[in-house]
Amino acid sequence: MDRHPGSNRRVIATLGACFLALASAPVWAQSDAELKQEIEALKQGQQQIRKELSEIKTLLQKRPTAAAPSGPNVSGKIFDLGDKPVKGEPTAKLTLIEFLDYQ
Repeated sequence: MDRHPGSNRRVIATLGACFLALASAPVWAQSDAELKQEIEALKQGQQQIRKELSEIKTLLQKRPTAAAPSGPNVSGKIFDLGDKPVKGEPTAKLTLIEFLDYQ
C-alpha cells in the first residue's frame, strides 16, 4: 500500500517527461552524408598508414644487418685482478670484467 497518494503518478509523469526529452534530442549530430564522409576519411588514413608501414618494412629489410661485436678470445683465460674491487663470489662460473678508459 502506498503511503503517499499520487506519488506513483508523479514518478510516472517524471519518467515520461524524461523519455520525451531524450526521444526528441538528436542521437547523432551528424547527417548520414557527414558520417559517410568521415568514414571515408578514416579509410583513407588507414590506407596511408598501411602504405607507410609497408615502406618502413621494405627499408628495414634492405638495411644490412649489423655484425655481432667481436673482440679477443679470452675464453678460459685467467686474469689476476690483484686488489681491485670485485662483487660476488670468487668461485663464480662466470666473471665479467669491464675495461674503461676515462680519458
